[in-house]
Amino acid sequence: MPKNVSLDLYKVFVSVYECGSFSSAARELYVTQPAVSQSIKQLESALEVTLFTRDKKKVIPTAEADQLYSMISPALDMIDVAEDNVEKMRHMASGSLSISAGDAVLKYYLLPCLKEFREKYPNINIVVTNKTSTEAFELLKSGKIDVAFVNTPINDETLMHKTCIRIHDVFIAGEKFSDMKGRAVSGEELATKPLMMLEKLSNSRRAVDGEFLKRGIVLSPQLELVTHDLLVDFAKINFGVSCVTREFVDFSDGGLFEINLDVPLPERAVALCWAKNFNMSIAKQCFIDMIQEFFEN
Repeated sequence: MPKNVSLDLYKVFVSVYECGSFSSAARELYVTQPAVSQSIKQLESALEVTLFTRDKKKVIPTAEADQLYSMISPALDMIDVAEDNVEKMRHMASGSLSISAGDAVLKYYLLPCLKEFREKYPNINIVVTNKTSTEAFELLKSGKIDVAFVNTPINDETLMHKTCIRIHDVFIAGEKFSDMKGRAVSGEELATKPLMMLEKLSNSRRAVDGEFLKRGIVLSPQLELVTHDLLVDFAKINFGVSCVTREFVDFSDGGLFEINLDVPLPERAVALCWAKNFNMSIAKQCFIDMIQEFFEN
C-alpha cells in the first residue's frame, strides 16, 4: 500500500482531472506545465497505476483516475473547509464557549464580564448553565463544558483554577429574629433556629457543614433551596435564618441583619475552573485571560 503521498500531488491531480489538460492545470495552480507533468508522474508511480492517457491537447482520465477523483475531491474540499474554520477560530470569527456559574455569581459579578466578552468577540457562541459546583466538576471532567465558576475548596488534581472573588459564608435573618442582633451567637444556639441553606450537593453547603462538624455541631436545615437569591428572599419574610454569601446580599434596605457568630466561618473563594486534560481552544484561553484581568482590576 502506498504511503506518504504528498497532499500537493493530489491537489495537482484534481486540477488536471477538472481542467482536462496539463497546461490549463498549470495556469490554475500558477506553476509550469513540466511541474504539473512531473507531479502526475510521481503520483502514478506512488499508486502504481496510470491516471491519464494523452490525446492531442487534452488528457483522458482512466478508470483508476475516476475512482480516485470521486474520493479525493470531496476530501480536499473538506480540508479547505476545515482550514477556513480553523482560520476563523484563530481570529475569533467563530467558535463556542460553554460556561457554568451559580446564579449569584452571574448576577453580581459575571454579567459585566460576559457583556465585555460578547462586545469584543460577537461571533463566539456562548452557552451558560446554572449548576452547583459539584455538578460543574463532573461536567468539566467529561468535557461537556469549557469553564466553570465554582466555590472552593477544589480537591481535584485534574482541574486547574484561578481565584476570582474572596467570599464569606454568613447567616442572616429578619426582624423576627432580632434577639440575635448585636451580640455573639454560638454555633449551638444557631443550630436550634429554623435554618435555611443551599442543597447538600453544593460546595458551599458542604464547606459550612464541615466547619460546624469540626466543633461537633450538626446543622439540620428546615428548608433547603437551590438558589442563593431565594435564601435571601425567604429571610426577608422572616421564614427562618439563611446561610448565604455576604458579598451577594444587599443589606441597604435595613430589613436584614448579619448574625455575628462567636467563631466566624473561614474565608473562601469563587474560582474559575477548567479541566487539564482537554485542549485549550482560543476562545477558552481568551475568556480565561479576560476573567483574570477583569478581577485583578
